[in-house]
Amino acid sequence: AGAVMAAGSAGYLGGCFSGGVLVRRAGPRPMLVGGLLLEALGLGGFGSDPGLIFNLGVLLLVGLGQGWTEVATNYCLVRLEKPGESRLMNLIHAGFTVGASLGPAGVGALLASGAPWRLAYEGTAWGLAGVALIALRLSFPPASGEESDSSGAALGNLARDPLLVLLGAVIFLYVGAEIGVSSWIAEYYVETFAASTATGAYMVSVVWLGLLLGRLALSAGYGGRRQAPLLLGLSCLAALALALALLNDSPWVAGGLFLVGGLGFSAVYPVVMALVGECFAREQSLAIGLVSGAGGVGSLSFPFAMAAIAGHFGIAPSFWFCAATAWVMALAAGGVLAQSRGRQLLENSTS
Repeated sequence: AGAVMAAGSAGYLGGCFSGGVLVRRAGPRPMLVGGLLLEALGLGGFGSDPGLIFNLGVLLLVGLGQGWTEVATNYCLVRLEKPGESRLMNLIHAGFTVGASLGPAGVGALLASGAPWRLAYEGTAWGLAGVALIALRLSFPPASGEESDSSGAALGNLARDPLLVLLGAVIFLYVGAEIGVSSWIAEYYVETFAASTATGAYMVSVVWLGLLLGRLALSAGYGGRRQAPLLLGLSCLAALALALALLNDSPWVAGGLFLVGGLGFSAVYPVVMALVGECFAREQSLAIGLVSGAGGVGSLSFPFAMAAIAGHFGIAPSFWFCAATAWVMALAAGGVLAQSRGRQLLENSTS
């Protein structure tokens, strides 16, 4: 199971890094359609052959397609977003939380009806292929005319840019903390509060509900352009709520705090992507690919770290590791705020 998960994460990581380069050359439409078709091909083939190598290969394709789709989607959104806002980014990424909540429930209902398990993969594959066909008929925002010609030089400059490094660090740490909480909260409730497995499963939905409500609320209700302060506030809210939840002896109060933590985590990713699009207009596609790739590194590495800590010390210390990760994320968000204000002061002094 670990090798299977690693194959998907490795493919996603490669898709994010390569997608940043390819989007600026081919444009977002081919990358989005290609990514969707790769996902469809991989999911449709998964399990059709019992060989481990074959299934690792098709999941590598799925991850690659996910990376291309992620970069192309975020690139289009930053081109469509009003300057300094993150409303569209929050709205579209709310769809991720809906899928993450409804998908497992749908698969569970399908299996409960006695349908073969591969039907879920095949049905999803056909759905992705249908979305790819629709994408072929859509109009896409024009590519940025400001982007520099040399990908190599631009990548070198971006890798040395303190603001982009901090934004990538925020995403890396966010993905690690969010995956840790959402993936292990069921076991945490079972072991810490002696809750039933059903209650533990419901707590996964509580975390995702917080993420969904936060993204929808900010999309509908926040039209401000102060994205860096918003990022810091959300990061601190997530870190504080998570720490307080771990200190609480009541499963109900802890559940409410985990919900608040989900609200804090909710817009971290969309706000970071909005800042990338705003601050790196000349290298948007590459910057989006690099920051998305940082999330891929987090999704690949943190599950192994969580499993190792839980295996050696127990589930509670592994959750404190998540809390510490969230606080480091908040520190990185503070660095983003300082860097963005410094850039603004420099621009004002030279204009």
